[in-house]
Amino acid sequence: MPLPLRPFGTTGIHLPVLGLGAMDTPHSPVAADTVRTALDLGIRLIDTARDYEGSEHLLGHVLRERGPGDAIIASKTFRRTASSAQYEIDRSRQVLGLDTIPVYQLHDVSTTEAWQQVTAPGGALEGLQAAVERGAIRWIGISTHNLEIARLAIASGAFASIMLEYSAFYPASRPLIDLAAERGLAVIVMRPLGGSGRTSAIRGRIARGEAGPLTPANLLRYVLTHPGVSVAIPGARYPGRIHDNVAAVEAFQPMSPTEAAELEAAAAGLYE
Repeated sequence: MPLPLRPFGTTGIHLPVLGLGAMDTPHSPVAADTVRTALDLGIRLIDTARDYEGSEHLLGHVLRERGPGDAIIASKTFRRTASSAQYEIDRSRQVLGLDTIPVYQLHDVSTTEAWQQVTAPGGALEGLQAAVERGAIRWIGISTHNLEIARLAIASGAFASIMLEYSAFYPASRPLIDLAAERGLAVIVMRPLGGSGRTSAIRGRIARGEAGPLTPANLLRYVLTHPGVSVAIPGARYPGRIHDNVAAVEAFQPMSPTEAAELEAAAAGLYE
């Protein structure tokens, strides 16, 4: 069964609602098989970054092996000036083996100082805009852990996509997802399962028969119930996790408000 599709903002493309966050994937003995499995099962958006150790190299290896196909690679730079951001983009293109990177993001713009740096004359945003003009990247995105910065980014009109943390552990992003959807930005959700530490704790509770509603499948349901979410990108090191996530999305049914509230309460009590 094909994965459900949603519009990727106003870019004109539709993508499967399940992506892959490839930050930790390289730290696996079967890393390449994990990426291959994701692509084989219909995942298209894979998120990486210049500063994720080995991640772009891993993706470049797999893409050269099988061809880019329908993969939508989203990479990121921590650099804050136009010249250094453009340098990073060209390094990403070389490592990934792509003439044009579909999505390139300003990475973790989570302080007022960082926002001012990237948006100032000569800042990294200018570098990404120049890269669009020369065909090195297609769409500009931003990732942030600061909701006020997210509001500024959405209002700026400069971005095609925004990456936010959102989950039953962190529901505070919901109004920003609403706003982004209203403004036509694609919303990429990071840490939809709560992050690697919480996910490990949840899997331990499942093994002991103590999970209750707090399961990876329910956490994905929670995130994807919001219609403004374009793509959720849980991380995965092993092919089995990809299969689990795909199965959860194929069986997706929207979560009721009551179910969502119960899951938020269970998430809040994970470490109690």
